[in-house]
Formats: sequence, structure tokens, C-alpha cells
Amino acid sequence: MPAVAGGATRSVRTAFQWAALLVLFLLGVLELLGGAGGLVGSSQAAAPAPGRSSVEDLARRIGCTAEITAEATDLRQGVCTSGGEEIWIATFPTARARDAWTTEAKAYGGSYLVGDGWAVVLSDATADLLHGLLGGEIVNGVDHAGGHAHTGGG
Repeated sequence: MPAVAGGATRSVRTAFQWAALLVLFLLGVLELLGGAGGLVGSSQAAAPAPGRSSVEDLARRIGCTAEITAEATDLRQGVCTSGGEEIWIATFPTARARDAWTTEAKAYGGSYLVGDGWAVVLSDATADLLHGLLGGEIVNGVDHAGGHAHTGGG
């Protein structure tokens, strides 16, 4: 009897090994076809450039979950809520697209936290917190009360 039990154990172990290899093979095929940069995966326009943060990554660092509000060739934008404040986050495929957006936004006043491929709209309540969490540079828009605000460093 012990020889049969040992053979049955070996047979079950072999079946599990083959099942595990099959699962790994299928996961590899799925990654090849649909993973980042896969043959059937989403377009590269939707993915951030290497080393750049996505709207979702920035929101996660802030501690909230972003709802995507705009997807275009030169802009991906989302909004999330943290501490009762709405936080608008935009990402860009190039520095040129980010700079064009920031230049336009500054005309409306306000403050913006600008980083590599992204910008976040700041309020008085979120400026210090977000700057501490994300880094970047605080850029002030036009002061509609009388003059132009200066660009801050960070």
C-alpha cells in the first residue's frame, strides 16, 4: 500500500506542476498580447512617457482616486477630492504641451504646481501640502486684483 500512496502523491504533484506551468504560460501569453506595450494593448498615446506620472499615479500620491474628465492627444485630465478640496490634475505627453496649457491657464489667475509632464491646480488650502507630496514648481497666474504674480521656485 505505501508504494501506491507514494505513487499517487507523485502523480498529484506532477499534475499540479503541469497546471502551474500551464497557468504561467497563459499569463505570459496574456501579458504579450494585452500588457503594457503588448500586441493588442492600449495605444501608447494613453500611456505616460517613461518616467512620467499618470493622472492616477499623482492622485494616488495625493491620497485620492482620480476620475478622468478629459482624454485628448495633448492632455489627460482628472479630478479627485482630498480633505474636502477638489484637486484637478493634468498630464501631458510633452513639455511643450504642458507649457502651452500652463501659459493659457495662468491668464485665468490661480496657482499651479508644475512638474515633469504634469500640472495640478492649487488652492490656498492645498498649495503647501501638494508641493510637499509631489515636488514640482509653484507657478502663479495673473493677479486680477492689480498686477502679475511672479513664478515661484521649489
